[in-house]
This record gives sequence, structure tokens and C-alpha cells, in this order.
Amino acid sequence: MYRSMLLLVAASLSLTLSTQALAQENTASSPVATLVTIKTPAGISRPMLEAEFKRAVPVYEKIPGLIRKYFIADADRFGGMYLWKDRASAQAWYSAAWRAKAKALYGSEPDVSWFDVPVQIDNSTAR
Repeated sequence: MYRSMLLLVAASLSLTLSTQALAQENTASSPVATLVTIKTPAGISRPMLEAEFKRAVPVYEKIPGLIRKYFIADADRFGGMYLWKDRASAQAWYSAAWRAKAKALYGSEPDVSWFDVPVQIDNSTAR
């Protein structure tokens, strides 16, 4: 009886550790989403932001690992919602140089929030 319990505990622990290792592997190669916001500088209107968004499209189309980007804006801030193929691609883009350039251009630090993306849906295609 004691031996059976010990084997069951050992098997359970082995399965748990294997699952944790698999989860860590999947996290490194799984998609991630980021939300980037920057305070809109004084004097920048919504039409000015939208014109800059359109001018920036070719730059974002060439970023390795970027799956999708939504340019976003509200009354006080602007930025983007990004879907990346993996964390490494996103980290390569959000470098210290990127942060410094954003601060120099807009006068404030960008705020970057990170999210794991365990599941995606795409309702844009006809069913």
C-alpha cells in the first residue's frame, strides 16, 4: 500500500514537472500581445495622428515576427495593440533604442503592457 502511494505521488510529481516544462517551452514560442500607449504631445490633433499612422504602415509591415498591429488613439494618448509570433520578436522590437527614440519624439516614455496569448479567434473570415 505504502509503495503504491509512493509510486502514485512520484508519477503525479513527474507529470506536474513535465507539464510545467512544456508550459515554459510553449510560452517562449507562443504568441504574445502588447499594448503600447504614449501620452499625446500638446498641439497634436487627431487628424495629425492618423496621418502619421498611415505614413508608418510600411515600417510595421516589415517588422519580423509582427503578425498584426492596430493603431489606437483616444483623447489623451495614442499607440498600438500588437500581436507577435513570439516573445523574442517583440523584445527585439522594444529595445532600449526604440524606447529612447519614442521618448525623444513624443516627450514621454511609452508604456508597454505584455500579455500571453494562449488562444486566438479570427471572426474576419466568412463562416
